[in-house]
Amino acid sequence: MELSTLLEELGTSTGLDGLAFDADGQCSLLFDGEHEVTFVRDPEDRSLILYCELGKLPVQTEGLCLRLMQASLLGAETGGAALSVHGALNTVVLWKRHDENFEDLAALKQALNAFLAQVIHWKERLPEEERQAGGEASLERPDLNAYGMFV
Repeated sequence: MELSTLLEELGTSTGLDGLAFDADGQCSLLFDGEHEVTFVRDPEDRSLILYCELGKLPVQTEGLCLRLMQASLLGAETGGAALSVHGALNTVVLWKRHDENFEDLAALKQALNAFLAQVIHWKERLPEEERQAGGEASLERPDLNAYGMFV
């Protein structure tokens, strides 16, 4: 199904009639008042990228960045998404690329809900006090692979 149509249907199903991509192929939605997910459409690549800022990058980053890279390896600890650092914004972000071939609205919602679960999970792992104070967050957690691996 066409992404523009799916996005409009997603909006209608949540009470946001007329939801559409902007001229740059983007649309941002705020979930639960705290999780802003940006939908980025790339018609040439025929893909949709879901993107969310998780928090500010602490001043001491070496250990944190290493753990983020380890968690992103093949998407094993991120539900197939990737953790990155947005240098210009100095933030940690989670993003996931999808091929444009969602069968229907239910498939898009399933992908969105899985992404939101990862957003919430990673925001919990980057504690607010660590993000605000500029300290290094601890990412050690024994149940990281509970979400499975998408390859």
